[in-house]
Amino acid sequence: MSVRRPVRQARDPPATRKPKMCGIAGLVSVRPERLDGNANARVAVMRDLLHLRGPDDKGLWRDPVATADIAERGGCILGFARLSIVDLTGGHQPMGNEDGSVQIVFNGEIYNHLELRQELIALGHQFATRADTEVLVHGWEQWGTEVLGRCNGMFDLAIWDGNRRHLLLARDRFGKKPLFVGVADHGHTLVFATELAAVRAHPAISDAIDPHGLLSLLVLDYVASPRSILRDVHTLEPGSFWLWQANRGAPILTQGLWQPPTAPDALLAQLDEKAALAELQLRLIKAVDRRLMAEVPLGIFLSGGIDSSLVAWAAAQVRSAADIDTFAIGFDDNSFDEADHARAVAKHLGTRHHERMLVAEKSLSLVPEVLAALDQPLADPSILPTWFLCGFAREKVTVALGGDGGDEWFLGYPSFAGHRVGRWADRLGVSMLHKPLQAMVNLWPVSHQNWSLDYQAKRFVTGLGQPPSLRHFAWIGGLPIAQALALLHPDVRKSLAQSEQAQGPGRADLALQLDQTWQAWRLPARDDFDALAGLYARYYLADGVLQKVDRASMAHSLEARAPLLDPDFVQLARALPTRFKLRGRTSKWALRQIAADKLPATIVARPKKGFGVPLGAWLRGPLRSWLHDVLAPERLERGGLLDVAAVQRLLVEHDTGKVDHRKALWALASFAAWRQRSRPGY
Repeated sequence: MSVRRPVRQARDPPATRKPKMCGIAGLVSVRPERLDGNANARVAVMRDLLHLRGPDDKGLWRDPVATADIAERGGCILGFARLSIVDLTGGHQPMGNEDGSVQIVFNGEIYNHLELRQELIALGHQFATRADTEVLVHGWEQWGTEVLGRCNGMFDLAIWDGNRRHLLLARDRFGKKPLFVGVADHGHTLVFATELAAVRAHPAISDAIDPHGLLSLLVLDYVASPRSILRDVHTLEPGSFWLWQANRGAPILTQGLWQPPTAPDALLAQLDEKAALAELQLRLIKAVDRRLMAEVPLGIFLSGGIDSSLVAWAAAQVRSAADIDTFAIGFDDNSFDEADHARAVAKHLGTRHHERMLVAEKSLSLVPEVLAALDQPLADPSILPTWFLCGFAREKVTVALGGDGGDEWFLGYPSFAGHRVGRWADRLGVSMLHKPLQAMVNLWPVSHQNWSLDYQAKRFVTGLGQPPSLRHFAWIGGLPIAQALALLHPDVRKSLAQSEQAQGPGRADLALQLDQTWQAWRLPARDDFDALAGLYARYYLADGVLQKVDRASMAHSLEARAPLLDPDFVQLARALPTRFKLRGRTSKWALRQIAADKLPATIVARPKKGFGVPLGAWLRGPLRSWLHDVLAPERLERGGLLDVAAVQRLLVEHDTGKVDHRKALWALASFAAWRQRSRPGY
């Protein structure tokens, strides 16, 4: 796809831009009834549900195809909501090319848009604005889907090519921005949006629950893409695209990964220790510098851990530390509190530090608010402090940088060290004894402290005897698959079994999906740890952590940026051998080496603590009444999705302190609260 045009410079010189916290929505179909006189209004309703992502500007565009031609040529409607624009003319969306035949709605940021712009101008493309969105329009004309791989940024987008009658839907390589697609009329109609709630608002989409999505929520703490919690709605995978072609009324849908697993860079892998650390530091500073581009107040989430502390240090290399706002929260439970460490880093660097305590009473009041605002249930309880932190930061800034990605690519989670222990257990035959070991550790007294010994031991033993792809999710996720299935209504369990028999192995089988991803990452990997990093990034990071941050930040109209997921930084991180990441019992070794002379020694040596809350104690104490109400037998019976007796048994065991069921009960309550809100009466 190549187009040559006379060179003309942009009307306004490219410059730094205000961030675009946006939402996109739309529809494409070859069914005339889906594009009738009310079609625009239906998409406008979808768009307006995204108001927190974009309250300042909104747009709607409809393909001018004649009604008589829809059945053969198809038609498209695009909707857009935007916050914090530079000017209504230059940044308004949907945005088109010179003749309007290509239209785009785009949510996110392209950090290398200036370089791409110059390349496209040299190829003859004309620009009318200084927006990065227009770079994607001309990039599609010039390179087709290859434009996606050229982008350094975060995004979800939809591009309608009126000449070809094609719709492209795509999501960024690490899944920082979500994109949901509802499939109706046997694929003749697609309904898409940045949030699930907007998709399900369209009458073409059923709100029937996908039992596989519910199982995923219980097993992983989140719904793994490409599924959603709804049967007819898919989630685009990170680094993937859908290409819909009208094809004379018989649509063709092509799905693919524009960012598949690749082998680590061989040349970078050969760098000696000194050169590798120097290059890593340089790429860190560049990654942070790219994400400091904004015309609005900007800050940094500072937990006191190595990742966010290094991000703050790097920011202080390109800006005056005194002009950098850092934000931290503390807890009234010392086993969860990290405020002292964040304060020490801020003082060391000289940032303008802000701190607020999240006391138990405030956390508890957040629960209904947070669960009610989620467009899809999420069972990670750290959504509560993340939500609080985003609201706190938004009082002063519009953009915030965080440290997400460091734990995945530099093997920071305790489960990576546990992998080594697990391999020894396999070799010695200890894994064969996981059932009696499980029975033994279950006798240990329950502690509700953060990462208590009994909690770690019980999670570790649960993973023994399982293949690596499932073992790690037993360690960091929710419930083992067998236990999760036991909590589902017998009819739901039956439908799952029938679905797998009818469809055969593949997307219907969560265990097989995880194992297939594990094998895909193992092919180009040098060792298990390379593959594990990819597995964690694909699921735990993309479908869990980043979605948590996206929902919490967008609910407060705050844009969150992740410099440790810069493609150039990740390229080097992946290339570094395992010894640069996990050396003995020291995780994130390379990052700690960089930090050694830049941060307080206590920060450099700190083990990972995590961003948790004392959930187990809350569910037995101040949240007990709410928990029993949301999981009341009569509610669950009306819902028809959960096994009432099994759920009540968990409640009794947790109440008495016999067993710590915090993970299962929070996941069940998160789903039940979401369902009861989305379908009153359940």
